[in-house]
Amino acid sequence: MAAKIVLLVQSTQNNPDHLYIVGYPIFEVTATGELKLAEDQAKHGLVARIKLSSAGVVYTIHFENDRMQQIKLKNVSQADANPTGLSISNLLAAYHYQLPNQLTQLSDFQEDFSKVFSHVTTLTSIPKHYIVIDCEFGPFFRKHFVNGSFQWQPTKINGADATVFQLAALSYVAGTQTTVFFNHYLDFPSFLPERKLAALDATQLALATFERQAEPLTVLKKFIAQVLVPQLPLVFWDQAYDLRSLRWLIAQYYQKLTASEQATVNQPLTVFDGEQYTNLVINRSNKHALTTTHDLPLNGVAGLLNIINPQQHNALWDAQTTHHVIHKMAIIQAATPEILTLPQPVKPAIHKAEQIDGQETKHQLVRRLRTAGKTYREIASRAGISISGVNYILKKTSQAVG
Repeated sequence: MAAKIVLLVQSTQNNPDHLYIVGYPIFEVTATGELKLAEDQAKHGLVARIKLSSAGVVYTIHFENDRMQQIKLKNVSQADANPTGLSISNLLAAYHYQLPNQLTQLSDFQEDFSKVFSHVTTLTSIPKHYIVIDCEFGPFFRKHFVNGSFQWQPTKINGADATVFQLAALSYVAGTQTTVFFNHYLDFPSFLPERKLAALDATQLALATFERQAEPLTVLKKFIAQVLVPQLPLVFWDQAYDLRSLRWLIAQYYQKLTASEQATVNQPLTVFDGEQYTNLVINRSNKHALTTTHDLPLNGVAGLLNIINPQQHNALWDAQTTHHVIHKMAIIQAATPEILTLPQPVKPAIHKAEQIDGQETKHQLVRRLRTAGKTYREIASRAGISISGVNYILKKTSQAVG
């Protein structure tokens, strides 16, 4: 089994060494042994995990923005799986490294972040009893005094540029909704005022009541008690961003949680990803089903399945939509597929002359078909005669009647 590494140092010729730590951006090791952020590597974001291949010859660095980098064993001077569970600060100190001063606060945050949902198992089949979760987000801003007036500018907090604005959860058993019903807005201090106004409009609460109920720590405590304590599998449409955002939010308030609440968020988590599941169903006829992935919008897939969500991009409505989509996708997956065969050329249809009753002459057949409203061409085809022959018979009949 491949080793899970926490710290790795990459040696490079004629360039500063790079140091990788799970939960942190990439660092450069200066000539004096100090660490500084590798600005030319900032696009990679935070390190999510470090793994050594089963053959023991290549390390793979996975980043939280889904980037990936491979480093050959010969180019690695240090690697540590931290088997004794040292804090990052103590682990770095063992190698005579120290985080830059500006990352001291981030270090404390990352310590908490690493504890939240530290072990996640992703299911490949829909669980019988589950809780669907959906999030809507609000970006971070801070107020600056520029040219004599205050202006709002985008900002980051502990590496994130946004957090959860609306959080909703609904539980289901075998397709039927059950007791978990969670729908709360968060009044995060770094949101724009417009976010609060939108939440006030949605909840129809008085300002003081909203601010009390939407205080992030208050919402998190309710979320832990109502959604996480049951320890049911959590279903997302796309777990990647939602789950990472929830981890960030919990880590932000981790030190204010009770010991029991901390123990709950540190528990292993089981999740099911609706988008990944839909990809599996879409690709089931492909020879290489797992090599093709599609970025599937929830409400777009719902529309294809004839499911209409009247309130798109509302966490509560989208959670319900996720349930109905995966429920219908399961029906599609279980149904016997129509396997197509090689198309063949179509031969033109040959119309046989209609059999004439022994008691009915061809003239009588022509007159009967004409009375039934058939065209000359249809009569000719069914009687086995030419159109001119049909005209002759009908004309003769008309003369006889006259």
